[in-house]
Amino acid sequence: MKINITFDLAPFLPWLRDYDKDKFTRDLIAGLTVAAVLVPQSMAYALLAGMPPIYGLYASFLPVIVAALFGSSRFLATGPVAMTALLTASALYGLAEPGSERWIALAGVLALMVGFIRLIVGILRLAFVVELISTSVIVGFTSAGALVIALSQVGHLLGFKITQSTHIYEVLVDIFSKVSLTNPYTLIIGVVAYAIIWISRRISPLLPGALLAVFITSLASYFLGLQNFGVSIVGNVPSGLPSFEIPSVDYRTFSQLWVGALVISAFGLMEAVAIAKQLAIKAGDKWDPNQELIGQGLANVVAGFFKGFPVGGSFSRSALNFQLGAKTPIASVITGLSVGLTLLFFAPLFYYLPKATLSAIVLSAVINLIKPQEILKLYRINPVDGIVAGVTFATVFFMDLWVAITLGTLIAFGSFVYKTMYPRIVLLTRNPQSSTFVNAEREKLPECPQILYIRPNMSIYFGNAEYVYEHVLQKVEERKKSLKFVLLDLEAVNYMDAPGSLTLVRLLDRIRAMGVEPAMANIGCTLYPLLEKVDLDKHINIDHIFDSKGRSIVELFKRLDHEYCRKKCPYAVFKECWTVKEQNFKPTERVA
Repeated sequence: MKINITFDLAPFLPWLRDYDKDKFTRDLIAGLTVAAVLVPQSMAYALLAGMPPIYGLYASFLPVIVAALFGSSRFLATGPVAMTALLTASALYGLAEPGSERWIALAGVLALMVGFIRLIVGILRLAFVVELISTSVIVGFTSAGALVIALSQVGHLLGFKITQSTHIYEVLVDIFSKVSLTNPYTLIIGVVAYAIIWISRRISPLLPGALLAVFITSLASYFLGLQNFGVSIVGNVPSGLPSFEIPSVDYRTFSQLWVGALVISAFGLMEAVAIAKQLAIKAGDKWDPNQELIGQGLANVVAGFFKGFPVGGSFSRSALNFQLGAKTPIASVITGLSVGLTLLFFAPLFYYLPKATLSAIVLSAVINLIKPQEILKLYRINPVDGIVAGVTFATVFFMDLWVAITLGTLIAFGSFVYKTMYPRIVLLTRNPQSSTFVNAEREKLPECPQILYIRPNMSIYFGNAEYVYEHVLQKVEERKKSLKFVLLDLEAVNYMDAPGSLTLVRLLDRIRAMGVEPAMANIGCTLYPLLEKVDLDKHINIDHIFDSKGRSIVELFKRLDHEYCRKKCPYAVFKECWTVKEQNFKPTERVA
């Protein structure tokens, strides 16, 4: 595989060539509108990641700008997202106390690791790796992750602390054991905030319901003194832009973060590429998935150095950019700058913001992602895919999120590999009606007793080579008495590794040792160089290698025992058979 290393230092320049007032106006409207959604969402997702709310704003400032300038999509809105925030918390549980200085430092290290992984994947142009994550795994994981996120917010909505875990079972048990501690004032605030967001969406998807909920519930908290009734509020939110810091971590903890970093990177890769691709297709834009990953990688690196945590592409905010007709990535730059202004001048205004409101914002974003019916739909289409999705979903009840997505991916890969280990091997014969080669067993048509025409319907590699070897020899043994040739059709074999090619020549030798001559047809041009390296001509008569089905039958028929054809063979499989049959011969066209 050839790897191309590319890095565009200024991918945003083409967007600026014909930039005009009209484009700026559209970008300004989109940028400010998305910012109105991002500000409250980022604070809510910071809590989800175990970070103080202000760090959500930090992660929504420079990372958003960098991702826009170095990505390829004019619509993709980068920043804190629910699933990435949850995976961040999952990766850090047990290593530090949520919200502590060490937790914050580890989140920065995790962002750097995620950033460098995505950056390397983009620079090496390996974006295709995202296709290796099965849709079945994503369906199961998304529903399970959304359920975990929803349950993690119940404590803030009810007014008591719940266990910090991504195991659904543990959280449910803890919630039910403490439900009597519910603070009615906190619950009312949460319900009101959720209702505001829900009603806003019903009126118009462009209405910033989250921001309205923040504004209304903050005013209520201030004038009614809700903190005196046990309602938890955000408290002091420092103003000012984030400073540059290099987060430090010991080697042992660094090594423990790799699994989480890889899972966050993989999920984020798929999420960002899928969003950008979908919106680019709708708008008719050209886009580069590898450049998108470079932008996402740089955004996370910046987040790690400027007091942030792992960020990714948001579908809801990207869709908003699309709806508002953003013309260039400048829309996202405006979004980031708006967050910067909020940090400088408006951050202290969030003092009275109830945490229940932030939980309502998170719930409103993820509640529609809980779709167990999608798992059932997959099962009806293909039971294996349904099982993969179901196992991924069920695993989250008792195991960490990264374990669930890893286990689901391994099962999906395992099921695929298992299928390839036992490829379909077809016995071919000629259909007398259409004069085409067909599956003899499926059509129940006779085969030539002297030619075993067999075709593996899959590439041959180390995992299935031995099965192909044994299957072919079994067929040879069954027909050994009258068999003269074994014709291997490699038309469907697009790839063969070294163990596969060595097994193939071993098969040719074994066929010869059984007193039958091997022949081959339709060897692809990609296979020839490999077979030459294993000295194919020493294991088969070079005259028995053909470039087509028709030619192979014409030549092999000349070498058959025509006396057997005339007196013993009850079939006329090939048109050549009639040249040696007696005039009163009546062929058997079907087999029982």
